[in-house]
Amino acid sequence: MNGAYKDFIAIYRDVYPDGYCQHLIEQFDLLESNGAGVNRLKGENAQRHVKNDHQIGLSLKGHNIERFNDKPVTNIFFDGLQQCYESYAANYSVLTSGKIRASEMKMQRTAPGGGYHVWHCEQNSNEQAARVLVYMLYLNSLKSEDAGETEFLYQQTRISPQENTMIVWPAAFTHAHRGNTVFGENSKYIVTGWFYYD
Repeated sequence: MNGAYKDFIAIYRDVYPDGYCQHLIEQFDLLESNGAGVNRLKGENAQRHVKNDHQIGLSLKGHNIERFNDKPVTNIFFDGLQQCYESYAANYSVLTSGKIRASEMKMQRTAPGGGYHVWHCEQNSNEQAARVLVYMLYLNSLKSEDAGETEFLYQQTRISPQENTMIVWPAAFTHAHRGNTVFGENSKYIVTGWFYYD
């Protein structure tokens, strides 16, 4: 799999079959309409300026999700993610010296006006210490004027949401980042999670 690599941030495009990302969005909206999902502001007791109340999170484990092309959507996801990881590890071979796994598939919808506005990293407490890498799949595209970018502080880089694009980066403080506010009329949908040391 080909990827673009800069500052240890990898970008992989067209990871999944046509229609897969839209299928996940439809399934997310269906699950939410039936009461699934957590408002991140309320569920994590966060302050409004940190996590906007227009952000809904949902772990896809334990939910009955319609298959895509007669295959379980989680199998398709982790097969594509594994290909991205193998490509990433081929560029940074120290990752092959230990056992690293990913098992989470969390979906989020960020409505216009929403975002995760403060700089943070994914490895900042004891329970998060085993996190090695972060991954994020953009399920839909936003126009440049609608923002919603993933912005990296020290790399001075912004990545705009583009459908079927996976980004992978280190979980440490070196890659502090934030989710910029979504403008316009369309929500931003992502799947995200972490690779852990076993």
